[in-house]
Amino acid sequence: MPLSREQSQIWDAMGIGPQWILRSAEDPLLPKKPAAQPARAPAPAARVQVPRQSPSVHPVPAARVSAPRQPEARSPAPAAIPGRVMPRSPAAAAQSSRFGDAAAAPIEIRVDPGIAAAVASAGWDELKGLADRCHACQMAESRTNTVLAAGKPGCPIVIVGEAPGRDEDLQGYPFVGKSGQLLDNILAAVSLQRGRDVAIINVLKCRPPFNRDPRPEEAQACRAFLMRQLELLEPKVLILMGRHAVNALLAESNIRSIEALREKHHECTLFGKTVPTVVTYHPSYLLRNPVAKEKSWHDLLLAKSLLAGGA
Repeated sequence: MPLSREQSQIWDAMGIGPQWILRSAEDPLLPKKPAAQPARAPAPAARVQVPRQSPSVHPVPAARVSAPRQPEARSPAPAAIPGRVMPRSPAAAAQSSRFGDAAAAPIEIRVDPGIAAAVASAGWDELKGLADRCHACQMAESRTNTVLAAGKPGCPIVIVGEAPGRDEDLQGYPFVGKSGQLLDNILAAVSLQRGRDVAIINVLKCRPPFNRDPRPEEAQACRAFLMRQLELLEPKVLILMGRHAVNALLAESNIRSIEALREKHHECTLFGKTVPTVVTYHPSYLLRNPVAKEKSWHDLLLAKSLLAGGA
């Protein structure tokens, strides 16, 4: 606030400053100007005089200021829709190509007819040995262990994930890394336990290099194992976690948004039986988007209600 005349004089005497005055008004401590003086130096005249002396200077700063404010190449990406795969940037596409993405090179599938026939009639404990012998695709060359299942026939709920990660590849057991720890916490929150109430399997039985997304050819190469596992497990309720699990087993696989499939009672036909099915986020998505954890909790409650015949 501007100071009064008396306050300003006191501040001057004490050596205190600076003093603030209103720019839109005259300094109250200055003598009043003659009436003719205001017209002598009007503000508009000063503003107009500068561009007239150097007309070429005016547009240059405007161009230099506006250019960095229009970074179209760095405009924010579209808002992420839960579960939806957004278009990749050229940098991400180049990195995926380097790590062997689907667009990089076609995958050669060499299914061993003998193994395929054995899988179709194998018992639960035999599947692991058959998977270890499988070299139908290039994942076999980079894997440490095949990853088959957590749990066994008799678990009423079966969770289908997407593919093993680094920790799973090292230990040969599904969902043991950060995603697995989160999954166990979610199950505990709804009074479920893996191995007792829930069996867990994946669409792929080997880890894709660099944890990239499963390719359709790889999912097809592993499909015999997946379907035999489901046949032996005879689930009363299925929980599909992530887009690749949905694409592998649900008729609505053409819908790419997990959010659009959530909170609905789906049905999956397995070996002549209709199995109630729930779609939810993959735990790795929840690690990147913690606000969706509550939604996943509700999805598991829906699975429990379907198991109890409440829906």
